[in-house]
Amino acid sequence: MKTAHPVAAKPGADNSLAAAQKNPASGDVPDILHDSLGYAIQRAKVRTYEMLFAAYGEDTISPARMTALSIIGTQPGTNQSALAEQLRITRASIVKVIDNLEALELVERCSIPGDRRSYSLLLTEKGRQELLSLYEKTRRYEVRIAQDLSPDERALLISLLDRVALSDKPST
Repeated sequence: MKTAHPVAAKPGADNSLAAAQKNPASGDVPDILHDSLGYAIQRAKVRTYEMLFAAYGEDTISPARMTALSIIGTQPGTNQSALAEQLRITRASIVKVIDNLEALELVERCSIPGDRRSYSLLLTEKGRQELLSLYEKTRRYEVRIAQDLSPDERALLISLLDRVALSDKPST
């Protein structure tokens, strides 16, 4: 089922929620979904996750665990606290993620000399092979989700979403 996408706002137009289009079928009730960045991001997330699991298959690890595996692969020896910070999850949650990846024999915890409370994290050979397989599937998946975008539009979208995701400015 295809969903109608809102028309892009014109430069200089009032893009505030108060100026959102009115839904003629419901009288004067504003259509808060029409001009909602959060809703548009969520709709895109749902679609891309559906495509992700179709591309990877039912037996794949979760996107959060894929991300953790990728970070461990590109930053060998990172510790659990640093990984939790990068994933923006609690230390208790990262323990569950690592426990799962360790149970799947994809990563291993290694003691850090002089620090009995921290562990460095490394990919196992099985984890390295899994990451390579995920990388190939991801390349094909990325082509599919960006098929209607030019390379410049894809780069711009990534840049804009990074700004939204990484903004630490307090709201006013």
